[in-house]
Amino acid sequence: MTISTRKFITRMAVVLLSSSPLLASAASTGYKMALIDNAPGAEYIQAGQYDKAIASAQAPSQADAESFYGQVSLCVAYSRMNELDLAATACDNAVYRAATLKAVTGSAKREMRALALNNRGVIKLLAGDKVAALQDFMLAVRLNDSAITAANLERLTFSINEGQEIAMQTAE
Repeated sequence: MTISTRKFITRMAVVLLSSSPLLASAASTGYKMALIDNAPGAEYIQAGQYDKAIASAQAPSQADAESFYGQVSLCVAYSRMNELDLAATACDNAVYRAATLKAVTGSAKREMRALALNNRGVIKLLAGDKVAALQDFMLAVRLNDSAITAANLERLTFSINEGQEIAMQTAE
């Protein structure tokens, strides 16, 4: 079973155009993670039932793209449970799977990788690695300059620049 480009674009459009129910705020930091509508476990994540979300996202699936969607859901669910190592692994898997899918167009792969990189960047921030997060956000924006990725990159860049300005004032 393969996923059509039209089905993927429909799913992604719902995520990118909708408001807060499909976006998970990462530990109150103001950074946003993408949660794909109708992905395995997404409805449970929205309801705050993370254990059920994880079980649903880990259920066997035949389609490669479904596996990608499940990894995105796992990344968000584990981040909400503050299981950063598991979230990072799921995000890494989503990035890899988005790049290797055969049943979607190149532009759809770029969108998928951008969202997975965005989520991974948030996880890296939560783990305290601003440099790695910045790299993920920058690559995500290059792949697909969506509102989510651009806002996260802008927020982190501002935070880094603000920190440098304070350090310079303190040094004087």
